[in-house]
Amino acid sequence: MSAILRPVVKLSEKLTALNEKYLSLSFEEQKSMSFLERVKVYNWTFELISLSIIGLIFFAYKYGVFVNESRAKRLFGTLNGFLQDDLQFAKVGFSKGDGSRTIYVEERQKTWFSTFATGRSAIESLSVRVHMFSRSNPVAMLVESLLGLAFPSLVVQDIAEHCEVVIKPNGVFVTSENAKPNADAKDVVNKFKFITGVVNKSSMNELRRDSYYLSLTRTSESDKLPVEYVFMSEANQLNGFIPHYTDENFQNLLKRSAKFLQCICFTDLPARKPLTDKLWEAAQQPRAVIRTKVPTNDQDVALLKQIISSVVEIIDTVTREMVQKSPHVFITSEILRKSNQLRTQELAKVVKAMQQVEREMAQEKKQEAEKERRRQLKASGEQEKLDQKMKEKRERRLRNKQKVRM
Repeated sequence: MSAILRPVVKLSEKLTALNEKYLSLSFEEQKSMSFLERVKVYNWTFELISLSIIGLIFFAYKYGVFVNESRAKRLFGTLNGFLQDDLQFAKVGFSKGDGSRTIYVEERQKTWFSTFATGRSAIESLSVRVHMFSRSNPVAMLVESLLGLAFPSLVVQDIAEHCEVVIKPNGVFVTSENAKPNADAKDVVNKFKFITGVVNKSSMNELRRDSYYLSLTRTSESDKLPVEYVFMSEANQLNGFIPHYTDENFQNLLKRSAKFLQCICFTDLPARKPLTDKLWEAAQQPRAVIRTKVPTNDQDVALLKQIISSVVEIIDTVTREMVQKSPHVFITSEILRKSNQLRTQELAKVVKAMQQVEREMAQEKKQEAEKERRRQLKASGEQEKLDQKMKEKRERRLRNKQKVRM
């Protein structure tokens, strides 16, 4: 304890020594001095340093908020107009209580930003969620970085800056606003139950570790992709899904986005592994996931818009082919059968793990009940009688064994 307090005592002594001249004055001497004389005699070093630190913290807070907000406004201001005008979504953004609309919402001290779009053929919803560093609190950023280096398992997922776009199909294909929607929309959506993706090699290991659905995939390189990317699919047949619905322009887009794009995935399974069969059923949602770095300039925003447009076009084409029963549809009954087989196997693993946990909990409860029973017997004196009976029983067995040997 003395080793901890000694530096504190020394610091206190140094701070006191700063005003040794002023403190050495008697009360009468201080009383006889004017206000300006006291100001001149007093050493203001400690106060000035404290005010400088407070000012620096305030500046860092304002600067961090400004950077995050400016990036969010640049991204969502451009993106929302693109979703409404180019991709023809009926509703984009959020409504406030006064009836006005906002292009995005912010959470957790301006570190999370999101927007939402809905009302379109083939797509139920499109959401964009962006996470940025807490630049308004540089000390917390430093601590998080150090923890990430020293204890990677303690770091919260999604702590790094990223932008994630989730596009959910609805299985409805119409050619105009007045057209009647198809009645088999649910069946069409169920045909999106597969896992395939184009993943940047630089993010491959991290995404496989953090995403449950990508942990179920196999990795394979292909000449259909730029060298910076690989296919990650649950079956090799699905590696051809994205190339089937894209052209050379998409490959060029991937090439130009190599330092920005992390992955484009189609999946129906959750990012985190379900722990129960009920969570398994509830968490299944066919969707396309686009994950990138946070757009920081107009070029990044333009690339993101092109990527979103390409994925929306894929969903449009697949939905149209499924609704119209086109012979060119890529997803066949054989592919869906294999995908369903994988999900059956994974569900069995979840159920087995859940049953194991239930057995362990039942065993713990049984042990606790036995301990409680023993405590009650000991309190009432019955435990001593049982222990004495067990001791006599062991002694009788020992004597019988000795008689048999003789």
